[in-house]
Amino acid sequence: MSARDWMYLLAASGHLTLAVLCVLRGRSSPVARPLALLCVDMFGWCFATLAKDLTGAEAWSLLDAACTALTPALALHLVVTFVGAARSRARVVVVAYAVFGALAISSILGFVASWAREWVESSAWPTAFLAVWAPTMALTLLLLLRHLTHASDPDEKARTRTILAALAIGGAFATGDVLGSVGLPLPRVASVGTLIATLLVATAAFRFRLFDRDLSSSTALYAVALAIAGVVAYIGLIRLLGGNVAALAFGLIAVTLVLGAAVREVATSLATQRERVERLAVLGRFSSQMAHDLKNPLATIKGALQFLQEERAQGKSIDEHHEFVDVMLEQVNRLHRVVDDYQRIGRVEPVRRSVDVNDVVRGVVALEPHAAEGVSIRAELAEDLPRCELDGDLVAGALHNMIRNALEAMPRGGTLIVRTERADAFANGGVVISVEDGGDGMDARQAERAFDDFYTTKAQGSGLGLPFVRRVAQAHGGDVSLSSKVGAGTIVRLKLSAT
Repeated sequence: MSARDWMYLLAASGHLTLAVLCVLRGRSSPVARPLALLCVDMFGWCFATLAKDLTGAEAWSLLDAACTALTPALALHLVVTFVGAARSRARVVVVAYAVFGALAISSILGFVASWAREWVESSAWPTAFLAVWAPTMALTLLLLLRHLTHASDPDEKARTRTILAALAIGGAFATGDVLGSVGLPLPRVASVGTLIATLLVATAAFRFRLFDRDLSSSTALYAVALAIAGVVAYIGLIRLLGGNVAALAFGLIAVTLVLGAAVREVATSLATQRERVERLAVLGRFSSQMAHDLKNPLATIKGALQFLQEERAQGKSIDEHHEFVDVMLEQVNRLHRVVDDYQRIGRVEPVRRSVDVNDVVRGVVALEPHAAEGVSIRAELAEDLPRCELDGDLVAGALHNMIRNALEAMPRGGTLIVRTERADAFANGGVVISVEDGGDGMDARQAERAFDDFYTTKAQGSGLGLPFVRRVAQAHGGDVSLSSKVGAGTIVRLKLSAT
């Protein structure tokens, strides 16, 4: 094997290792899936090039071309997700997959159609690829540069620079190879570029916590061992069966299935354990909140009963203490309301009535005068708000969740602002309730997933607070939005229709 082949082998092992790590430890990170797909694609490209060098079979060039064609779309998908624009740029990503997917399919057809093989081997294929590759790469790098200028967190800046360098270096070296295939006198150095890019992406994953969590050494060792075993098995099959296409294809498929089964088994085990821990945490939060809501009325009922029991024990009449019976009846009704509220919160079924939103906000804020040490809450309420037909209890619960999240994001104290204003977006009128904190803030990927069920950045969080706010907004014909910046705080806006 030449030095070039060894570089492709190392790069293939690295990409396969990263793909396994994405599956094992990156499931909770939005960048895990596009990064895993990109790594698998890059592994296929490196391996196809290596296999062609070892066997001399031109058929591997078709797989090389198919993987090359998919790389720009996968890179764009990764970057769009990384910068937190997966929703806003979804159409761009779909178009990229359609265009580059067509090139990949035309390459795969070369295995069965002579015209497709001739198309891939001609200069027209790389020319067409470069025509769509250049603007896609420019957009990808532009998104990263813009994200870099807006990022304030040092770790986020480091992650962005690392990914930017990986894509710029890998893309530039690969472009050189494609330009060489159309006749330009450029050296074939894509093997060097892909190896450097692999090392840079690995640095982002390990050193700068690309998956928003630390990777354990045991998981990393398992991924490396599994990737090396897979690559050795692939190379061994090519060495032994390189001349027998049917046997080689069967062997490669068998190794791939075994490798996939091993990764899936471990990933399923880890995911099951993680899901169990998360659900137990959610159950603990719900149990704690419900216990708090039920304990106060039960304590009142118990106190009233103990008093009446003591009066009876002393031979006194309890007829004069009818107010205690009224108190107990009131507390029983309160217990019924608590149970009803929990059932209604689960279904988020609003019971609408005419409500002054400012009164709802004042009521919630009044309950949190000493909500967190070092944090003061300031209400800035617009005076010209229209009355709204909504469920005041549900909106109060949503606002309570917004304030609680904001307080938990302000460990160093500060001022939390609750603001109301008119919502001009609704033709029939409406209001906006916003909660602004000066806390730690969230990066683009965390903000993108903030309203997903069970997603949380807190060790003791349930991941249900903001999703509940979203469901309340939708139940009232409105929506909720979030803007955040690391180190500069977060603003959550709840928009409600007046009718």
